[in-house]
Amino acid sequence: MKKSMLFFVCLVLSYHALSCEVCGCGAFNSTHGLGTLAQGNRTSIGLNYQYRLYKSQHPEVFGTGIERSTDYFQRIDLTGQIRLASRWQLQLAVPIGFNTHIADDSSAHKSGLGDPTLTVNYFLFNRQDSLQTRLFRWIIGAGVKSPLGKFTQPGDANLYLYPGTGTFDAVFQNSFFFQRKKWSLLQTSQYVLRGENKYNYIPGSLFSASLFGQYKFRTWGVYAGAQYSWSGVDYLNRKAVSSSPTQGRVLTGIVGASVQWNSWVIQGNYHIPLAQSLGDGKSHQKTAFSVSLNYFFN
Repeated sequence: MKKSMLFFVCLVLSYHALSCEVCGCGAFNSTHGLGTLAQGNRTSIGLNYQYRLYKSQHPEVFGTGIERSTDYFQRIDLTGQIRLASRWQLQLAVPIGFNTHIADDSSAHKSGLGDPTLTVNYFLFNRQDSLQTRLFRWIIGAGVKSPLGKFTQPGDANLYLYPGTGTFDAVFQNSFFFQRKKWSLLQTSQYVLRGENKYNYIPGSLFSASLFGQYKFRTWGVYAGAQYSWSGVDYLNRKAVSSSPTQGRVLTGIVGASVQWNSWVIQGNYHIPLAQSLGDGKSHQKTAFSVSLNYFFN
């Protein structure tokens, strides 16, 4: 049972770090999500790398042509979770962002520490049959994202490239996990309620939901699923504004695999866009994938 739990851990560890970014402002940084919680209340540390590529085209501000641009979002998350009690767990994610915008005649790059997120989770249900062939868990959580990352004033053309937002954000999470023998099913959701920074700017709130299935072999597993992500409109002085090519919604299919070696687990997954409406239809997500490495303490 312990081995099968480890397989699915890294699946959604990587998923949630990506899902909260995939449709939101590139500066946003979230916790690594509830995927690890669905596998049990265990202490762990890890690294997660994620990559996203967007292509945009829109009419030039001056002239009659079409301006084309490319945005690269890369992030490394230092993650950890600590077992506080049988039903309580503490999670921490510290992101580092590397973001680039390339247009026809210009380019910009921003990197640095993002906004760390601290989350407390509670295991409402944690039931397993006597033969250890069936398992059901339901976990809820709430936390806060702190404004420690670099951010800028809303008039900056590179606003969405900065790794921080300057806001305190509330994070709410929910996860259902069911396992029967070698098959696993996981449903997760997360909502992020944005605060206001010192420039009277409120980034758009975020919502994501996913459904994954996995089949485990002896020392490795494969999984597939779908993820829906939505990013709301930003506000400046309580008036709606549009500042990011990644605002909107996107539905993606996800495929991946994980491999276990003792207490170490490495996994990777790839996102396949199925439907999207980003940047008022002017932007499109082209590529998104992630790779993670985690160590679980006994």
